[in-house]
Order: sequence, then structure tokens, then C-alpha cells
Amino acid sequence: MAPDVAFDLPLEHGRCVGVRLPKLPAQVDALAETLLPAERALAAGLGEVRRRTWVGGRVAIRQALLRAGIDAPAVLSDARGAPLLPPGVSGSISHKTQRATALVAREPFARLGVDIEDDVVGSLDISRRVLRQQEVEELSPLAPGERAREVLLRFSAKEALYKALDPFVQRYVAFGEVSISPQADGTTRVTLHLAGNEGPFSVDVRWLRLEAIVLTTARVVRLTA
Repeated sequence: MAPDVAFDLPLEHGRCVGVRLPKLPAQVDALAETLLPAERALAAGLGEVRRRTWVGGRVAIRQALLRAGIDAPAVLSDARGAPLLPPGVSGSISHKTQRATALVAREPFARLGVDIEDDVVGSLDISRRVLRQQEVEELSPLAPGERAREVLLRFSAKEALYKALDPFVQRYVAFGEVSISPQADGTTRVTLHLAGNEGPFSVDVRWLRLEAIVLTTARVVRLTA
């Protein structure tokens, strides 16, 4: 079964490919056949729901690697669940119910993160969990629907950033440890408030909206003193 590619984007942080996830278990099995043997073996031991997103994520990252001209053996997972890639290559995976996406680039020092979210206004207000007070104040003038979409954008941006930070800090980073202010040109202003005082880091987060999703990417480099 050939991957159903939703988008293929050469972004600032690397090659980003999204694939649509099949709905039926038999279709997931067929899609898994496009993976390498070690990837298929790992997927075979997963439950039905996890198997669907894991296979989709691995298909997305293999497509991104292919389109970036990067050879890689089986992409398994490290101890913290991130994709294991060859030295000098960084990448990240994200998935929702209908799509999986992956970001890859040749990066000897930087680490990457990617996140996708369905661009819809949910019934729950997640702002208290996601935003710092500065961000709450920044969004306070907005109408409820617009504010909800901006909260979702910040949620996604922080998720992508935490994936890029994780290889350096090796711990869960709470939402309150970062403040993000997206700009109209797809860039962001980012301030780190890391509880463990890790760093210093050079951080860049980008965002865009397409095909009813929010797509965010992050690139992090540890700076030397």
C-alpha cells in the first residue's frame, strides 16, 4: 500500500512530510509492509490504536528521509520514545487521529521537534494548563474563538519545542517553563524559564496553518560558554 502523502514541505528546519492514516486494521497492515523488517517487527507487537499511529509516523519519517536524500536503517525508538536516527541526522514525529508527520534534517549539533494539531476550537479551555501569565495577558483582548485558536497554536509550538529540548535536558518540561509569542510571518518570540537552569540554548520555533491543521517546528542548539 503506497503512502497517502498529504504534504511535502521544505521548511526552514528541514524536510517535513505528512501522511494520511488509514482507518482499517487491514489497511494499516498493508501500509506497514512498506517499512523495513525491524520496524515491522516492532509494530507487530503494538495494540491496534498505537500500531496505527506508530506505523503512520514511521512511514512519514521514512518518506521525509527519502525526500531529503538521507539514507537510514530501521528507525526505532530511544529510551525516551524519540526516533533513533543515524549520527548527524535529527528528526521528530507527531500524529493526530487522521495524520502523521515527520521532520528530518542533517544536523550534527541541533535537535528538531515537530507537532501537528487539528485546527479546530475545542470545547475545553486549555489555557490555564498551557499559558504563562504573560501569554494570558497577551491574548486577553481577543474574541473567544480567535483566542482559542491562538492558545492551540501556543500549545503546538511548545510541544514541538519540548521535543527538541528533550535530548539536552532529558526530562519532562512543563508548559510554564516556556513563553511563546507567534508572529504573523511564521516566526516566534521564545523565552525559556527552565526550572533546571539548563542551557544556554539557541531556540527557533516556526509555525504555519494548512489543510485544517496547525504545524509547528522547533530547532534547538546548546550554546557553549
